[in-house]
Amino acid sequence: MKRKGSRFVFAGVALALAALVAVASPSSAAPQKVNIGVVVGPNFAHTMAAMKFKEEVEKNLPGKYEVVVHHSAALGNELQVLQQVQLGTTQMAVTTTGPMESFVPEIKALEMPFLFPSYEAADKVLDGPIGMDLMKRFEKAGIVGLRFLDNGFRDVTNSKRPVKTPADLKDLKIRTMESPTHLAIWRAIGANPTPMAWPIVTQLQQGVIDGQENPIAVIFGAKLNEAGQKYLTLTRHVYSALVIVANKAFIDKMPPGDRKVFFDAARAGSLTGRAYIRTNEAKQLAALKAAGVQVVENPDLAAFRAKTAPVPAALTGDAKKIYEEIRKVVK
Repeated sequence: MKRKGSRFVFAGVALALAALVAVASPSSAAPQKVNIGVVVGPNFAHTMAAMKFKEEVEKNLPGKYEVVVHHSAALGNELQVLQQVQLGTTQMAVTTTGPMESFVPEIKALEMPFLFPSYEAADKVLDGPIGMDLMKRFEKAGIVGLRFLDNGFRDVTNSKRPVKTPADLKDLKIRTMESPTHLAIWRAIGANPTPMAWPIVTQLQQGVIDGQENPIAVIFGAKLNEAGQKYLTLTRHVYSALVIVANKAFIDKMPPGDRKVFFDAARAGSLTGRAYIRTNEAKQLAALKAAGVQVVENPDLAAFRAKTAPVPAALTGDAKKIYEEIRKVVK
């Protein structure tokens, strides 16, 4: 009887140990949370790319990661989110490249006026050696660049008057990104540039600023026409890239297989974002016209080019070298 009782005791111990092992095993561990900061809403390329990234990671690494997309500036503006990524308090972000200038000064080469003639030219640069070199430079700031994608070509809107030449922008308060390069561009044009974090709808409605500059997708997605932006001029003065970034220590600690999944997911996200921008641009412009926005489709681009020429001419060091390399690729 004793022996039989011992068997029950041992069996009970074995079951308890098995339960402990099951609880401690990786397969039953809670997934690691990956937070992604985005400043715009769900109907923008930034968020769509982040959501595609989430889908791919969770599909290919089931139960291992929980990707949470915080859109609509829930984690702060782009500079704040990038600082969080740098510190590792937020793991990832999808952001415009303009504010990256505070972390990687050489990125300003991408922001030069009238540099890229087309989306295809941008792809050739950003998916090629120049883009890869820029991504490597992110690492000195504790950030890893996973993939570039489109925000679109930037145009200017305002609430005051049609704009056909740089002179028509004189003294208008134009919101720009928090980027020294974008401030320089608009000072050169002759406007009164006002750096301001996104979102800016309230400031437009209250007349704190007269206008702003953004790609068609952003103007349409944010319904800026409903915030008093009656006039749109198709200057396409800067190609605006987005970039999917992550904290370097977070990426470095990953098993190689997981890291590959993250990079592959970023590529899928970038293609989703690019497709949205490129397939919807004409329809969005038509919708803005139908909503009553007055569109200047053929401004004096020669005058805008002449006014902004001093900005790239002032480049120095690596930024100047990268700019010249880009010009050779896209000419």
